[in-house]
Amino acid sequence: MIDISRIVEAITISLHVSFVSTLFAFLISVFLGYLIGTNHFFLKKFFVSLLGSLTSIPPVCAGLIVYLIISRSGPLGWMEILYTPSAMIIAQFIIIFPIMTTLIVNYMESEYPQIKEELISYGASKKDTLLLLLSNQKNIYLTVILIGFGRAISEYGAAAIVGGSIDHLTRNMTSMIALETAKGNILIAIILGGFLISISLLISFSINYFNKK
Repeated sequence: MIDISRIVEAITISLHVSFVSTLFAFLISVFLGYLIGTNHFFLKKFFVSLLGSLTSIPPVCAGLIVYLIISRSGPLGWMEILYTPSAMIIAQFIIIFPIMTTLIVNYMESEYPQIKEELISYGASKKDTLLLLLSNQKNIYLTVILIGFGRAISEYGAAAIVGGSIDHLTRNMTSMIALETAKGNILIAIILGGFLISISLLISFSINYFNKK
């Protein structure tokens, strides 16, 4: 007999962790992307290249880094967040933040020069410039959010390392699919896999729709 409540629980944990990590990553990436994309400073190319390189960081390595930091012997061990949803959020944040920031920097660098002279002539402040760039072509930001969320919700390695796949607490969809497949409960794995694929297809469709629009 299939325990629907456990399936719903895994879906809820995945959505919660992925949504929170994507939200924090987007807010910080917008601010940092604006600063990098609209200013010229020493070692700018280095920072942009570094961000681009971090987009390919292996998820298990991101999980290992977070584990070493928040484990009892780590510098943030006093927070006691290992094997909690908070640890999973941090790990997913590290994975998607470079991706989202790189996309926003690329957008800022292509958009800002086109409106820079006009903004200067009107005496626009940095705040005005940021608000204009945020309000112009909102589809770009929706695409960035969808890409980050899609990457976060499909992640397994980092979440498993720092979350521990604890039932009723940190067992998300990807970890439950792996667990139930190993136990031979293929139907549960198929149901969760189908739901995860549906989310991925919906995200891909939305990205294509917003880009064309």
